[in-house]
Amino acid sequence: MQVSEEEGAVPSSQAKLDELFLHWLSLPDTQQYVLTLLNNAKRGQPLVNVTIGDKSPGEDKTSPKNRASVASPPPRSPTGRSPKLSPEDNKTGTAMVTEGVGVWPSGSGGAGALQPVPPVRESGADYARASHQTEDVTMTDKPQHPPAARRSTATIPRFFTPGGVTDAVVAGAQTELEEIGRIFSAHAEGLSRETLMPFTTKVCGYPSFFNQSLFNKMTEGSDDKTVSKGQCQAWWTAQVKQKSPEERLFNLLRNGSARFVSREDWREHLSVLLDTHPGLDFLKGTPEFQDRYLECVVERIYYVNNRAENYKMTLSEIQRSNLCSVLKLVDEEPDINKVMDYFSYEHFYVLYCKFWELDTDHDFLLDRDDVVKLSNYALTYRIVDRVFAGACRPITSQVPERLGYSDFIWLLLSEEDKHSETAIRYWFRGIDLDNDGYITPHEMEFFYKEQLHRMDCLAQEVVQFEDILCQMTDMVKPAKEGYITMMDLRKCKQAGVFFNVLFNLTKFIQYDQKDPGQIFNERATPELTDWDRYAKVEYARLAQEEDQGDGADDGEWEMEAGGVQ
Repeated sequence: MQVSEEEGAVPSSQAKLDELFLHWLSLPDTQQYVLTLLNNAKRGQPLVNVTIGDKSPGEDKTSPKNRASVASPPPRSPTGRSPKLSPEDNKTGTAMVTEGVGVWPSGSGGAGALQPVPPVRESGADYARASHQTEDVTMTDKPQHPPAARRSTATIPRFFTPGGVTDAVVAGAQTELEEIGRIFSAHAEGLSRETLMPFTTKVCGYPSFFNQSLFNKMTEGSDDKTVSKGQCQAWWTAQVKQKSPEERLFNLLRNGSARFVSREDWREHLSVLLDTHPGLDFLKGTPEFQDRYLECVVERIYYVNNRAENYKMTLSEIQRSNLCSVLKLVDEEPDINKVMDYFSYEHFYVLYCKFWELDTDHDFLLDRDDVVKLSNYALTYRIVDRVFAGACRPITSQVPERLGYSDFIWLLLSEEDKHSETAIRYWFRGIDLDNDGYITPHEMEFFYKEQLHRMDCLAQEVVQFEDILCQMTDMVKPAKEGYITMMDLRKCKQAGVFFNVLFNLTKFIQYDQKDPGQIFNERATPELTDWDRYAKVEYARLAQEEDQGDGADDGEWEMEAGGVQ
């Protein structure tokens, strides 16, 4: 670009020259001119002066003479590719952008790439002539992008499906529908209770011991001996199709259209298990123990999964639980004692025998004096008072100042496994005297005073409360000093130690002395909970005592028989 002598007489600077140069580069004809030179250089052609349109790129485009005869091409997309046609543009079949005009080509090495220049409206004839003149340059010489750079969104798998209906769910529903057809092809007259089993297990995915419950649901309590294909398809469509195992279980267990599952619902549907499971055959002759076992199973289900503790289990609680997998294991495992969650008969045996040992008058109710004897007087009187006051959990026995069998199940499970979510809630409410959601040093001292007295009586080394308070604060690390919340206890993973220090002297001493037997058991069985370990030890002890008692009775009978002879 030449600068005239008159312009040279005017004071200027490098910045002014740069400004003029950038203005020249921003002209559409200049951009096309440079692009053509670059393409000629790539093909090895001589860099001669190239005329774009009817004039060279140095001519003034804004003059009245040239304004109507020059067409500014539309800008290219910032990505270097022409954008896809919009739905409106597709109607006329015209592309929105002509590629290769208005910006630097991809890969040209220009760090300061030029921005697209807005198009100037021209007459139709002039625009067509200009487009035809530039077509020979741009259509053959535009930069080619490798196919790999243009990734199709169709190859990206969908990671969110509203409503949870995926292709796998749809395919599973189709398979279940085909299975219904195969089942009724062999039983066109309908399905009885016995022949309904394939529909129960293969189509609906229920355990086999829910077969009778499903039959009763579909017949709605009538005296029908069979169910038709229409009834099965109606149940499958409304309660099973494209639903998760938890939703299917909830729909089967609940009463009608209720929004929760009650204890009575569980007992009704699980009662068949008592007569069908091979691991419970020995209970068939003792209906009383069948009822107690079933009550224990249901209480444990609600103890673990019913966070509201209102005996109304919702769908969300079932979805967060492991009930579906446990019920499936019960259906497949002939040894009921291998199912540690909820159904182990050995665990029931320990709970029932512990209750029976404390209930000296056998009225199936426990008073304060009975509960204090638990684990050889391990609990303090003050925490026992809180249990009977209903602070830890409302008493369900409906008898004042008495704990029933269900209340005792919650008490013993919480006492022997203080690290569980339910146990933390149980004992936290007991220690929180003013029910404000915080455990303060004052409340801790109230319960620890009885521990101090017991240490003194047992000639144990007395640990003052000030020292205990410092140790507990360091262990729990509450978010707010002096105020321990339930969340603080969950996070510290030492809730059991915290509670034992306050009201269980036996376990406090075991922890303080680092009982090697306890440490060995915990390391040897990391998959077991504290309750599982306790139940295993207690069941072995109770079984041994029962064997010794039977041996002593046999010996006495033999001596009496010998004297008679």
